[in-house]
Amino acid sequence: MAVLHVAWSEQYLGFWRFDSSGRRVFEADLRRLEPGRLFLRHLAEWRYEQQDLPDRSDEALRWTVDLYPDGKNSRGLYPRGRLGGSTHTLVDLPRDLWWLPVPEFGRWEHLLAAGQLGLHGTVEIVEETANIAPQSTTGAAEPFGWRPPVPATAPWPDELFTPGFRFVHRHRSEPLTIEPVRTVIDISLPSGRLAVCDPSYLPDGQEGDPLVIEVPRVVYPVQETGASYEDEMFGDRFTARDTYAVRLLVSQKPTVSWTMAIPPGEDARLLRDGQCFGFGVDSATGCFVDPTARTELGRRYVRALTSGGGEDVHGTDDGYSKVTDDATGAELVTFMLGGDGVHPVWVGRDASGEVTAVVVANSFEVGYLEPLDE
Repeated sequence: MAVLHVAWSEQYLGFWRFDSSGRRVFEADLRRLEPGRLFLRHLAEWRYEQQDLPDRSDEALRWTVDLYPDGKNSRGLYPRGRLGGSTHTLVDLPRDLWWLPVPEFGRWEHLLAAGQLGLHGTVEIVEETANIAPQSTTGAAEPFGWRPPVPATAPWPDELFTPGFRFVHRHRSEPLTIEPVRTVIDISLPSGRLAVCDPSYLPDGQEGDPLVIEVPRVVYPVQETGASYEDEMFGDRFTARDTYAVRLLVSQKPTVSWTMAIPPGEDARLLRDGQCFGFGVDSATGCFVDPTARTELGRRYVRALTSGGGEDVHGTDDGYSKVTDDATGAELVTFMLGGDGVHPVWVGRDASGEVTAVVVANSFEVGYLEPLDE
């Protein structure tokens, strides 16, 4: 049995094939990126070597293929499912097979006959149509048992900056309480533009076109939020504190919406369920910087970092640092992150659409947080 899920309002068409036990054995994720053409964004195949394994079991052998219009691609093999290691190689699927014609609604035969969907022989189509309710912001399934893929949403940016808000951390025995928001430093952005990136990429331009957000030309406070807790190491107890997010506070007006900042050249329609765009990090450090002077400010920051400090860099006791370009007044402020990887940037806006805040969450810590059910 196979099922097509069609949500043209989300530019999405999904294809799922099942075995006789009702377990998914094949999946294709297609996106309508151009008029008349579907892009083959993702393929997955499962093999259940044990009859009692549930649908998409973490123990099932799995193959995946991920494709992007710019030619980036990868094929993954997970011999022991998510519980074991994996290997990743380039895809040998010819480029002319990455695109399929958009079928007329109700006429799916040509699409299903495409070799990329793995069907062979005669196909009998039974059609059911339902009006899909608006997507849930929590990512919960809709009443019809499925929903189009939903990209990652901002991890409680309002709650994280609300002193007194209570959380449960999966690795802590006691509930945590968000402490008063701390203004740790300020930053001048005379160009009216904010770039967010790994500062170690700046000297050589490794970050390419940085993620840039338009803001008014003023000096902004850089703030952090977090919580303290009691911990123990080698028999000694002490108070520790985790930082959950850093923000550039642009306005005191209430934030009514949060959106993901999309880097230049990226297409949000390619995001799959729970995925996000962001800025790449290899130094466990991020920065806010005026992009007009980013290369020179980055050079001075890295030079001071590698030489053990310098008059150019003004640091704080809690891991923040600032570099100023005397000619323009443009500045760079660095902050620590929980690790390397891709960190999303969330932009808050008021009722008129103006930017109120730019937030970078410590994704590694925030992923362990859940609101306390009191």
